[in-house]
Amino acid sequence: MSQLLKRFYPASQYMILFDRSNGAFLRYGRNDVDPFANVDGPELLDISLTNFCERGCEFCYRQSNTNGKFMNLDDFAFVTSQAKKAGVLQVALGGGNPNQHPQFVDILKIARQNDIIPSYTTNGQGLTDEIYRATKEFGGAMAVSWYEPYVEAMKTIDEANSYDITVNIHFLLSQASLAQAIDLLENGEDILKKINAAVFLNYKPIHSSEELRLTPGNDIEHFFELAKNLKSCRIGFDSCMISYLPLLGDELAQETVDFCEAGRFSAYISEELLFYPCSFMNDMSERGIDLRETSLAEAWKHGEEFVKIRERLSSPGRQAYPISACSSCDSYQMCHGGCQILDINYCRRQGS
Repeated sequence: MSQLLKRFYPASQYMILFDRSNGAFLRYGRNDVDPFANVDGPELLDISLTNFCERGCEFCYRQSNTNGKFMNLDDFAFVTSQAKKAGVLQVALGGGNPNQHPQFVDILKIARQNDIIPSYTTNGQGLTDEIYRATKEFGGAMAVSWYEPYVEAMKTIDEANSYDITVNIHFLLSQASLAQAIDLLENGEDILKKINAAVFLNYKPIHSSEELRLTPGNDIEHFFELAKNLKSCRIGFDSCMISYLPLLGDELAQETVDFCEAGRFSAYISEELLFYPCSFMNDMSERGIDLRETSLAEAWKHGEEFVKIRERLSSPGRQAYPISACSSCDSYQMCHGGCQILDINYCRRQGS
């Protein structure tokens, strides 16, 4: 199989270039018009293999714990075959702690057999030689969650390097962890030089305190100044952070970022085969679409929540969290109102 994929989506009027070997991805629209969505299906799926996790962290938006369920292997094969038909390029395997799935190696193989690149995020526990070898053979990148105590994460980074696996740090950025993030960027060169990228994820108050949401101020501005000047590794942000990215100023190349991709280019499948535009809807009031009853392609095109979130993202007047300044903001074309699921946006935190 060629490592460089070129694909044109005529119904959506855009083309992609995707390097399977390193994850490099380029999307561009016909006549220089940025594509809004793929009408046929997602490019990326977040798939929760389990809600099992040894940590039981208070800030976990899934409330994952040692009682968590595992996705059936046949169910994973079923949704992966549907994903292939819908044109999915990559799956991000999560949980819980996905590598604790008893058939995790088989899951990596099944994804590759369907021409889909699997990546995953781990808390560092439960990794074995067999899993590392399968990750190298079948996987894309792996990420390790970065939070105290850091022993498991540091051990995982070193072990991944020994297998020549691309490894990232995933850092959940909240008001409580902001000082730790600053310390990592200021003093963590020995760690950061061992990884491909440090990816910062916006805190989501679903089962935990709203007081931990990021707020404007000198600390967040200092963090972005450090991120802007970091040389040790790459810096990334999840799309939920996009309303904060203008703090990077002219250093940010806007063509390298995209606003919320939920229901536009990505979607989520729970361990119970429930399909949502965004993973953070799983533990909220919205009911997912059961993929045992409705095909992935049909749910993507016509599912109520999928249609609704695309409408919200299409104009400032339809946002879930309307901010009056959006209609005249210079950053709107990049941000599109930020998160449409949770009230975690920079402008909203300013009281706009």
